Amino acid sequence: MVNKLTVGLIPAPELPETVASKLMERLPEALSKNIDGDISWEVSVVRDPLTGAAENVDRLIKRAEAIKQAHQWHYTVCLTDLPVFSNKGVVLGDVNDEKGVAQISVPAFGLPPVQKRVKKAIIQMVGELYFRVNGKLIANGDNIVHNTGLLARRFFSPVRKITAPDDGIEKSDVRFILKPRTYGRFRLLLGMTHANRPWSIIPAFKRVMAIAFATGAYGLVFRTLWRLSASYESTRFVVLMLGAILGMVIWIIFAHNLWEKPSGKSQRKMRLLYNAATFLTLVVAVSVYYVMLFVLFLTAVAFIVPPELFSDVVGMEEDKVGFHHFMQLTWLVTSVATVAGAIGSGLENDKTVRNIMYGYRQQQRSEEMDYYGDDVED
Repeated sequence: MVNKLTVGLIPAPELPETVASKLMERLPEALSKNIDGDISWEVSVVRDPLTGAAENVDRLIKRAEAIKQAHQWHYTVCLTDLPVFSNKGVVLGDVNDEKGVAQISVPAFGLPPVQKRVKKAIIQMVGELYFRVNGKLIANGDNIVHNTGLLARRFFSPVRKITAPDDGIEKSDVRFILKPRTYGRFRLLLGMTHANRPWSIIPAFKRVMAIAFATGAYGLVFRTLWRLSASYESTRFVVLMLGAILGMVIWIIFAHNLWEKPSGKSQRKMRLLYNAATFLTLVVAVSVYYVMLFVLFLTAVAFIVPPELFSDVVGMEEDKVGFHHFMQLTWLVTSVATVAGAIGSGLENDKTVRNIMYGYRQQQRSEEMDYYGDDVED
C-alpha cells in the first residue's frame, strides 16, 4: 500500500512562482486533511517558463509530464499565467488522468486573494488525480474532495466541472470553467492585469514624476491657476483628471509600441485580450501615479500658497477661503502636471517600459510578436 505521495508544482515565473512558494509548506497538511489522512504528502516546487503558445494546453501538459518523470513525482500541477479558453468559456484548470498531470490558469482567479483560491484549486486537482487514478471515484467525481470551496454551493459558484470535455483538447479528462462566459472573461482580464503588477511602474518612473512635479510646482507660481481653480466646477475637475489620465495612458501605449498589431502569429481573440490587459494595467498604474502626485502637490500648496494671498488673487474674503479651495488648486495642478509627465514618459526606453509594466507571460508574447513582425493575420 502506498503511504507516501509526492506532488510537484511547476509554476511559471513571477506571480505563479510566488504563489507556489508561499503554499509549499502548507499544502501537505491541507492535502492530508481534504483528501486522505493516511497518506504522507510531500510537495516540491520547480520553476519553469512553460513555453508554448497561449492557446495550446496540450503542449503545456506534455511539458509538465516530462518534468514529472524527471523528478519521479506521483502527481504534477502546473501553475501557469496563460489565459486558456475552450468552446464553453474561460478555463480555470484541466486534469489528465493518464499522465497524472493537471494545470491551473492563475489569471482566471482574478484579483486577490489569489493565493487562497489557488490553494483550493490545487487541492481539488490533486484530489481528482488521486481518486480517479486509484479507481476511487465517488459520485461521478463531483464531491471527491471535501471543504476546498472550489465547487462549494455549486448553484451559486461560477466554477463548473466538465468531465471528458469534447472541444479538441485531447489531453484533458476533467475541465473546470468559469460561468457565465462574460464574467469569466472579465475575471480573466482582471487576473492578467494583476499579473502585470501595475504598481511596479511607479518606482521606475522617478524621472517622469520629477518632470511632472517640477512642471506643476513652477505652475503654482503663476496666479492664473489659482483663479481657474476657484472658478471651476467639480465636473470640470473630473473631466480634466480623466482626460489627463487617459491621455497619459494613450501616449505611453503608442510612444512605446505597446499595442499588439494583427500578425500571422496571433489570434484576434487573444490579441484583443492582451491589448485590453495592457490598457487596464496602464490605467491602474497611471491612476496610482496621479494620486501620488496629488499628495505631493497638496503638501506643496500648503507651503507655497498663503490663504491671505490666495483670497486677494481670487477676489474672495479671507475668512471664506477653506481647505476645499486648496484641494481644488491641487487637483487642477495635478492634472496639468500629469500631461507634462506623459511627455516625460516618452523619454524612457521601450524595452525598459515593457520590462517594468508587463508580467513574464506578456513580456514573452510581446517579444514573440516583435519577432514575427506585422504580417496580417489569416
